[in-house]
Amino acid sequence: VLMGAPWPNEPLPDPEKKLGPKVFDLNKRKSEHWCWQPIAKNDPPQVAYKDWSSDPIDLYVLSALEKKGLKPSLPTDKNSLIRRVYFDLVGLPPRSDEVHEFLNDNSDDAYEKLVDRLLSSSHFGERWARHWMDLVRYAESCGHEFDYPIPYATEYRDYLIRAFNNDVRYDQFAVEHIAGDLLEAPRKNQKDNYNESVIGTGFWHLHEATHAPTDVRGNEVERVDNQIDVFSKAFLGLTVSCARCHDHMFDAISTKDYYALAGYLQSSRRQEAFLDPGDSIESKISQIKKLKSQLDGISLDSFTKNVSPDKIALYLMASKEAISGVPLSEVLKRYKISEFTLNRWIEAVKDPKIKDPEHPLFVWSQFIDANQNLTPVLFDKKMETVKRRLADQQKQHIESTKDSIKFADFSESSYKESGWLVHGEAFEDAPTKPGEWVQSDGKAAVPGRANGGRLGGKLQGVLRSPTFTISHNQIHHRLGARKGGLRIRVIIDGYYMEPYNGLLFGGTRLNDPNTDGHNNWMTQGRDLKMYKGHKAHIEYIDHGDGYFDVDEIWFSDGGAPKSGASAIAYKIASNDKIHSVQDLAIAYGWLWKRSINESSSKIDEDGKKFLAWGVSCGVDNENNGDETLRLRKEVSKLCGEVPAPRKVQALCDGTEENEFVLLRGNHKRLGDEVPRRFLTALGGEKEKVPLVGSGRLSLAMQVTDINNPLTARVFVNRLWHHLFGRGIVPSTDDFGVLGKRPSNPDLLDHLASSFMGDDWSIKRAIRRMVLTQTYQQSSTTNPEGSKADPENILLHRANLKRIQGESIRDSILMVSGRIDDKIFCDGGSVPVHLTDFMTGRGRPRGGPLDGKGKRSLYVSVKRNFLSPMMLAFDTPVPFSSMGKRTVSNVPAQALIMMNDPFVHEQSVIWAKSLTDAKLNAAQIVDRMYMKAFARVPSEKELGAALEFLGEEKVDVQKLTDFAHVIFNTKEFIFLR
Repeated sequence: VLMGAPWPNEPLPDPEKKLGPKVFDLNKRKSEHWCWQPIAKNDPPQVAYKDWSSDPIDLYVLSALEKKGLKPSLPTDKNSLIRRVYFDLVGLPPRSDEVHEFLNDNSDDAYEKLVDRLLSSSHFGERWARHWMDLVRYAESCGHEFDYPIPYATEYRDYLIRAFNNDVRYDQFAVEHIAGDLLEAPRKNQKDNYNESVIGTGFWHLHEATHAPTDVRGNEVERVDNQIDVFSKAFLGLTVSCARCHDHMFDAISTKDYYALAGYLQSSRRQEAFLDPGDSIESKISQIKKLKSQLDGISLDSFTKNVSPDKIALYLMASKEAISGVPLSEVLKRYKISEFTLNRWIEAVKDPKIKDPEHPLFVWSQFIDANQNLTPVLFDKKMETVKRRLADQQKQHIESTKDSIKFADFSESSYKESGWLVHGEAFEDAPTKPGEWVQSDGKAAVPGRANGGRLGGKLQGVLRSPTFTISHNQIHHRLGARKGGLRIRVIIDGYYMEPYNGLLFGGTRLNDPNTDGHNNWMTQGRDLKMYKGHKAHIEYIDHGDGYFDVDEIWFSDGGAPKSGASAIAYKIASNDKIHSVQDLAIAYGWLWKRSINESSSKIDEDGKKFLAWGVSCGVDNENNGDETLRLRKEVSKLCGEVPAPRKVQALCDGTEENEFVLLRGNHKRLGDEVPRRFLTALGGEKEKVPLVGSGRLSLAMQVTDINNPLTARVFVNRLWHHLFGRGIVPSTDDFGVLGKRPSNPDLLDHLASSFMGDDWSIKRAIRRMVLTQTYQQSSTTNPEGSKADPENILLHRANLKRIQGESIRDSILMVSGRIDDKIFCDGGSVPVHLTDFMTGRGRPRGGPLDGKGKRSLYVSVKRNFLSPMMLAFDTPVPFSSMGKRTVSNVPAQALIMMNDPFVHEQSVIWAKSLTDAKLNAAQIVDRMYMKAFARVPSEKELGAALEFLGEEKVDVQKLTDFAHVIFNTKEFIFLR
């Protein structure tokens, strides 16, 4: 049809007309549609009915009404108004004493004071967080077959509550969602001073997920599609995902726009971010680093100042004699050296690692047991054997690596320099340096290693590699590790579902590797040949008391590389001037001296090991030894006091990467590469392409730019929708051509411009709206209005609104007295109550019928086990943005209110609480009406109630039935 084929209900095309695809003219589309136009700043209109209000919002509404010959309705009664504003602002009914206080306050600002009190209530954040959760498809599980949990999902929910309660600027709020992990000065929690901003990025990961995708790249494409869909609808009110397979059919959004945004997500990764409540970790680290700096200085400074070839030879010979059985006292007397230092040399020389040909001291290890007075002939013969072994070892190494690739060796001065990314405190900012002390190992570090134990084993962190394309079957890690919360995993095409993905991805991870600190080879558990050509990165995760010391990473199609021979060892073995053990010791001394004089950039891997070995042993004096011991004890004590961090799900930067256009949305058919940028219609092509990192922060700044005509419009329209029952743009998530046009464009622009001008304050915007005469109108219909404005689009009266499912349940708890309205929830959330019909794989542990009295916001949202009551009352299934809930009227709702055990249970609780109060029947009915409807009953209602209950002692069962009837009234679930 796009190519020109006739559609059945259209006339046949002109045969002379040239066939071909419709031209996609982005600029033409942009110029023709209202949403892309700048926000206009107009003066409020002039109106005839000047006595109604002077508020600009009211004037825009009144002007539209007057054009239709209409007048606004009268103000609603105070009982209806307090109930309306309570549900709109905090999602709960007012308490009886609050109703009486408002009714008895005859001051001009009584309503204004009520509004301010509600805006400052902690329940405000709960109410508006739930609205936002609809936009980000909030859930605590992944859905699909086993409904595995989404880690730390409730941290994001609580972040929302705090953000709305603290009236975080909306532009800041949006930036935190898009790039909160990249802010140089993130927003800190007011109480505990931890990073709040990073938590906002967790919304990207609230999508559905499967544990065993057979097409992992296809899975990534679908995931990114959902992320773009949610992002573009929530913040821009656009359906950008409609441009995945082709240019948007109606809006000024090209396919390249879609894939330009996809590049931001391709360049980002999932992380479990570390939070530090009360700066308790930072405080300890600061103290540890200060002491460790002194310790490092003593170790390296002492060695470099005191080392000499003769001194090195002295300690080598002394340790050899001590190991051979000569009493320590005799050795100390003969060589006149420090006992403290000699013991370290003895311990180091006994280390079995030096017997490996790759160790610089391999040659010395072969002569430790040799006679000190070995003749030159016998010495040379033994040295030839050592030399042959070194040559054989090097030959094996070359053979084993000829078809392999060394991916990393951490020889650069910082992780960033080689594209590695570090999070948390364990790995610090750079590989180890000469003379650096490793607290977990109790010795000097080998320079040029990714060591996570320098500040002790309790610090946690993650080290992530640059993105690479899998080209070999196996990945080999040469590392030392002490187990305790360690993992190595290969993330393929951004796919995370650990630990639930073992069926197809078990070989991509190594759980808690352990080498007892020795430097060994470890191979990823399974061949990766089926993933050749896929993008991947490696993660070294330290979430416990263990630590990593990563040396090298190799890719191969066979086994791990054989260790090579030490160049230093081979150089010494080839020195024809060495003919005795004493000569050998002095030769080592000279090499040590040279390694110190070399700049760090010129020292090879062998030299680094050599230097580290010497610094660990030292040649210090007794005083330095005492100071070293003191510092180590202090550091050790502080390391043991470091608390574990709090973790949240978040986004982090990866290797910068552009996406290709996927032809027809198919990841197996690549089109042009598209640089990362914002939408063309919003000036995205004018911004420079970020060279390093994802560039999400630049994207966030463009989204919240005051010249962006969408962001403020979309958000104020959402506020209007929730408060007035219908958005100025009714299609809250679609401002495009297929969406509805604004009913009052000038009002929308006034709200948007004043919102930005008022520091993007959400609370002040809501306050302005609910203080208007428009909001305070009666919902009573009138013939003139119904005829001229049948759908009440112009707001000639207030809309009759049904309260949302969560508020219905919360109201029942509130009225019965069972509610636990304490903000937040211990344990994250209350398990959802499971009925006998809620079955299937992944069935979670069920919770109590009443959810422990907590508000519905805190009941766990399991995708495969959603609350039947919430579903009946139109709580959206969390799959994409849902800014406008369905408002249905179906039998299931009446059946829920009539038969649900929860409603029956709360009816009993309410009835018992009333009978315990020792009131007469009339007083009980008055109290029930006030709690349920914020008003007293009419005479007719009271008479009917007393006829049913009796005017004497009230029967509990009858009162239970009466409470149940009240829960089932329309007035209970609707706002007038």
